[in-house]
Amino acid sequence: MKTLSEAALIALSSSPLRIAQLVYMGFPGVPVALASSNFDIVYAGITYRGAAGLGSVSSIEDAKGEVKGLQFQISGVPIEYLALALSDATVVQGAAITIRLAIMSADLTVVEAPIDWTGYVDTMSIEEDGETCTIAVTAESSEVDLLRGNVLTTSDADQKFLYPGDRAFEFVIAQEGVPIVWPTKQYYIDSR
Repeated sequence: MKTLSEAALIALSSSPLRIAQLVYMGFPGVPVALASSNFDIVYAGITYRGAAGLGSVSSIEDAKGEVKGLQFQISGVPIEYLALALSDATVVQGAAITIRLAIMSADLTVVEAPIDWTGYVDTMSIEEDGETCTIAVTAESSEVDLLRGNVLTTSDADQKFLYPGDRAFEFVIAQEGVPIVWPTKQYYIDSR
């Protein structure tokens, strides 16, 4: 559950509602920052280029027990984005993506921009039909990391790997498999 500031709640209750999606793709060397508005938006020192009508983001769907990715499409792309799509897959795969919902005041400055979705680029391809060129990006949610598990365990070796010299788990193995005997009700009656 997201909590919003007082200023954001005021901006959300005003008419007309001024919101935009901010999409940041952290490609190494050439980060891409786009806004769903028809004007540039500056947030946290990053200028999100207005790309209204030039691209699309599939709907963000949360489902219990299921982690879904997203698809992005950008048409009318600048040459540096096209070069990025043509480059080696290792350059783009795994780049972080953040989608925010920018809540703006009447003077179109961002009041608050909570994170809607985070993930990583999976593939980036160029689709062309002879007249137009579109870059298609697929991404997987960062929630997938929760399903992968942790390679570290609560063993003495892993504890010493993380904190050399720590002997916290050194004697745990000596206690492994030893039965725990809990006193019966009679023990408490007899000990009075």
